[in-house]
Amino acid sequence: MVNSKNLISILLAIVLISGCATSTKRDVANQIGKKPVPAENETSQVIVRDDAEAEYDATSETETRLVSHQESIELPVEKYDPLLLPMPGDVLASQSTAISLDELEALAQANNPTLVQAAAQVEASRGAAYQAGLYPNPVVGYASDQIGINGTAGELQGAFVSQEFVTGGKLKLSRAKWTKQVAVAETILSAQYTRVLNDVRIHFYRTLAAQQLLAVQGKLLENAKDNLQTHKEMLNLGQTNQSGLLQAEVDLHRAQLKQQAAENDLEQEWRNLVAMVGTPELQCTTLRGRLEPPQEFYDWNSALNQLLESSPEIVAAWERVQHDEITVERERVQPIPNILVDVNFGHNFETDNSVAGVTVGLPIPIFDKNQGTVDQALADLNRSRADVKRLELSLMSRLSTEFRNYQTACQHVETYRDEMLPKGKQAYDLLHHSYKERRAPWPDVLMAQQIYLNLQADYIMSQLKYHESEIAISGMLLTGGLAEPPAPVGGGHINAVPKPR
Repeated sequence: MVNSKNLISILLAIVLISGCATSTKRDVANQIGKKPVPAENETSQVIVRDDAEAEYDATSETETRLVSHQESIELPVEKYDPLLLPMPGDVLASQSTAISLDELEALAQANNPTLVQAAAQVEASRGAAYQAGLYPNPVVGYASDQIGINGTAGELQGAFVSQEFVTGGKLKLSRAKWTKQVAVAETILSAQYTRVLNDVRIHFYRTLAAQQLLAVQGKLLENAKDNLQTHKEMLNLGQTNQSGLLQAEVDLHRAQLKQQAAENDLEQEWRNLVAMVGTPELQCTTLRGRLEPPQEFYDWNSALNQLLESSPEIVAAWERVQHDEITVERERVQPIPNILVDVNFGHNFETDNSVAGVTVGLPIPIFDKNQGTVDQALADLNRSRADVKRLELSLMSRLSTEFRNYQTACQHVETYRDEMLPKGKQAYDLLHHSYKERRAPWPDVLMAQQIYLNLQADYIMSQLKYHESEIAISGMLLTGGLAEPPAPVGGGHINAVPKPR
């Protein structure tokens, strides 16, 4: 029989061996990346440290280990690491069907109907220019005089030719006027190409951003599901109340609604994109491209100078001024009378001779000197000259608004890229590391992950706003890729005559 001293020694040895085994179990679990499982009847203790890392240690070990994957399941860090999400500058383009911006632009140039309309206006103006310079047709006819006299076929039987000779260089001026309208129509066609390409690019980046936002919202939904499961376990252990669980459920529903909205946004943007391209039958696919903006940005003076020097709207306005100047000259020579010549020839049965005759006439501009039309042409010329100035001021005002948006977007992009995203990542990494060291609760890690994902979503929107404003500035503020192209020149009385002049 064992005496009392030996019994006490044996019990102490058993306690020491059990303590060593529990400590070893914890160390192995930490080394292989598993969450340590508390030993039976192990008492929760508050760990207090005096070093600089004590800021995460105001939590019990039980709270630190509360996650939805507690039961001896390895929790890979990568599953919750936002850095392994598709970065905002990259697009998910693993599918072989991914389509690029260049391909969409080529499709738009071949299928957008407004380009056909603008090209038709060019051809119509060319036809009018050709028609305006054509000489009047001669008139050929049959002539007879005194038919039936004394039972004869008439005194004279023959034919006549009548021709109008245009004077004052009217035809040359008319053709020059309409040729200038051809130039206006060509400028409008060029502007319409820019409008279409600008809108295709804008809708491409909107669709690309919607595609990436959907991926981020999917990760936020996973975060909300994990948060709800964590609160359920905390409620079971008495570490939260029903209010906290209900709030986690609300957060999950909010994340689900946001993901549904992101899906709807992607569908809408894709429909807008294929409509702009002119191929509504194109199936929804992944876009291949980047949202990351360049490092160099516009300044106000260079943007304004480029706009005023190269804007098709201003070029077309100056061409309309030249068109109206030619119109004034054309209307001023309109009163110069054209010469009308008639030549007739035939046989005189009374004298039995072949005869011919010539008549020459011209209208005398006594009452109608075309003075009213000249006044109208001068008024149109003054209006066109004022329109150039109006366009310059309007473009400057529109550029001012767009440049403000551009500057704001650039500032946001730089701040998110250089400051907020790196710090959000660092905060997440620190909390995740502290959690693995059992010095931070899992809800704090989820909150850091949620903040970082929201920063990514905000960064995507900032990049989108940058591209929208940058395309507007570099694209001469031209938008409306599905709007009917404007007419080269407005209609009026001068252009309402049967023959262009």
